[in-house]
Amino acid sequence: MVGSGSSAPILAPANSPAPVPPGTAIIPPKIMSFGDAGLGQRQNYTVTMVKGGVSTPISGPGPFYALPANAGPRTIDYDAMFNQAVFAAPNGVKVFAGTVDDPFWLDLGGTFDTANLRAAVQGGVLTAAQNTATENVVADTVADYAVNAIAIEVPVSMLTKTGAVEPPSAAAATIGVWGATSRPRVTVRRAPLPAQGSGGWSQIQRMGNPLINELLVGIGSKDKFSMDQPKNDSQFASFFLDPVLARALNAATGGVVAIPAVPRLDLLPVVTYAPPIAAAGTPAGPIADMLRLNTGVAPTMPGSQNRMGLLGGDAAGFPNGRRLGDDVVDSALRLVVGGVLAAPFPGFNANIGGRLGDGVNVNDAPYRNTFPYLANAPSGRDRRHIDPGEPGCTAGAGPACAQ
Repeated sequence: MVGSGSSAPILAPANSPAPVPPGTAIIPPKIMSFGDAGLGQRQNYTVTMVKGGVSTPISGPGPFYALPANAGPRTIDYDAMFNQAVFAAPNGVKVFAGTVDDPFWLDLGGTFDTANLRAAVQGGVLTAAQNTATENVVADTVADYAVNAIAIEVPVSMLTKTGAVEPPSAAAATIGVWGATSRPRVTVRRAPLPAQGSGGWSQIQRMGNPLINELLVGIGSKDKFSMDQPKNDSQFASFFLDPVLARALNAATGGVVAIPAVPRLDLLPVVTYAPPIAAAGTPAGPIADMLRLNTGVAPTMPGSQNRMGLLGGDAAGFPNGRRLGDDVVDSALRLVVGGVLAAPFPGFNANIGGRLGDGVNVNDAPYRNTFPYLANAPSGRDRRHIDPGEPGCTAGAGPACAQ
């Protein structure tokens, strides 16, 4: 059927002008594998493990190919290609790279307009029903957007310093993770030739815990924070001991949202991984924006996970690591603004500080329950973005994004 996508080519019709005779293949068959002619160009990549200064290539039986964008049903069988883009290496490592649904979800405009959260969630305080809902009451700003993702699955035994799966009570069970983006110090634009980089690599961005740089670090220090190392993060401590975001929401609500007194020592466990964020008895680590993970904590099965992670009684969730389904925006609001780790304190109300949220509780598209866990990229032909004020666009529970 013309227009629906087919595994057969679409041919030139009887009235095809010369010099292309009727019956000539014009539109290739739908792309269903990395070997199909319609793909045109394959993007491959390599993975290297660096441990103790020694580089070890992570290789599979063949090249690693990146999943292309989901152009639409006539062009590509995206599901079939997704499965082929998951590669397993002999050492238990799995890798994936390609175009997928943006796995983050939030009311970006409301959150970054100095926490000017939507009236639908009563200025940032969720009702009891909204707090437990598995659908969105506010539009997800990045709904039906696609991003390029890299995912790597690594056996726990390759992460701990002992090379073993440690019990959660062991100090060696906890690891700290952060990512960085670097580029050559010198780049020469040689159009029409490709750009050429030289010199050493310079770090331009890093990420550990979500929203640290975006919401807590002051504007004049954001670039310095991005280019520095976590081991030097004590220089930014003032932003955590008296966060401006908390004072902003306290002022915007006329004091209805009460905040703890400074210095905000209740936030230190988040950046040192100490109790009550970590298990009782865990020694505090250094002040550093690293995403900590206790590898000994058993994962919670998908049907039993709580979007609030540790704050919702789910020990396998954020800030013990970060799962795709963890609501890190609401968690950050309740930790930083609501002061839930400092409670009780004067003015604290668990139904206010403990229910702060942006009204976006889940992703717009369903995640997978197996590696790489990411959701399908929206169809380039059929996608539709959801604007503020429209229904929440929730995969499986609310209205669909595509139409």
